[in-house]
Amino acid sequence: MKKFLVFIERQPQFTGESIPNHLRYIQQLREQDILVAAGGFTDQTGGAYILQANSLEEAVKLAENDPMFMENTCIYKVKEWNVK
Repeated sequence: MKKFLVFIERQPQFTGESIPNHLRYIQQLREQDILVAAGGFTDQTGGAYILQANSLEEAVKLAENDPMFMENTCIYKVKEWNVK
């Protein structure tokens, strides 16, 4: 499986209302062994997580299912990452 970095940047209109659902989604990915690591930035501007997926398209679809993505108050960037 390939690894993908999902970089999340909060926008000024971010309210945080989707954080509980986002955290539940992240936990589901962890339980399915899709999530490698996740965390927020200490300056509260966003966060990132690492996914395992077969393709960029699959990783993007997983990121787009994140409730915080669907709230449309954050910018999500998904990049294949050669992390070890």
